[in-house]
Amino acid sequence: MHLKKNRIFDIIVYIISFLFFTTLIILLSGIFFQTSAHLFFKELENHSLWNSVLLSFKLSFIVISINLIIGIPVAYILSFKKSKISFLLDIISTLPLTTSPLVIGFAVLITMGSLNPIGKFFIDNGLKFVFTPQGIVLVQLIISFPFFVNIVKTSFDSINRKMIDLSKTLGASSFDILFKIIIPLSYNGIIAGLAMSWSRSIGEYAATQMVSGVIPNLTETAPIEVFVKTSYGNYPAAIAIAGILMIISFFSLGIFKYFNYKTGIKNSGSNR
Repeated sequence: MHLKKNRIFDIIVYIISFLFFTTLIILLSGIFFQTSAHLFFKELENHSLWNSVLLSFKLSFIVISINLIIGIPVAYILSFKKSKISFLLDIISTLPLTTSPLVIGFAVLITMGSLNPIGKFFIDNGLKFVFTPQGIVLVQLIISFPFFVNIVKTSFDSINRKMIDLSKTLGASSFDILFKIIIPLSYNGIIAGLAMSWSRSIGEYAATQMVSGVIPNLTETAPIEVFVKTSYGNYPAAIAIAGILMIISFFSLGIFKYFNYKTGIKNSGSNR
């Protein structure tokens, strides 16, 4: 009787999962039925399409480079330095996850504008964020940062603290512990964090549009290009760019899942 209930439960779970998976695939792949293969591949020859894609690649790689430099120290504090300050830092660094990207873009637009004292200060010193690639990098950094930090922090949390304590008793400095023990042991988690934050950055639209000004070849990223082409009724071009973005998302998610899986295997092996 108990075995029969388990089988019924498994069947229900599989049916629900299958229905969700099928619905998702239909919704995501349905856009390709809106155009022909000839028009799709013809749009891939469009230089403006690839300019927007390459701009997205360039800016997103700048974003993840900054994430790497800033995110590892922040993740280290959140994981190894438990205090009221680290608790507050955790809330602040995670806040963009619960804030609308549109609001974040609006906040940057207002704060970094010429009428705001903060924005005026930067503009007077030769650094403009509104309607420039720098502004896009800033908003994408704010939005993607929590993804990187949370993944890396989880990887740091899985490290055996006894190993860290033993290293300290043997005279290892904090720098040695971070660069020779923590980072090497968290390599998979760092790669997974970079992949996820890169995917989030390259696919960002709402916040990017608020500060970009939609200037062709300067601030018109791939997601914005999808909106522009759609508003003009050029669905084949929009579908071509959307298809590229979907492939990028699939690729980056695959990297995240792979290295996250390796981290799980490594941690389960070290805990035996």
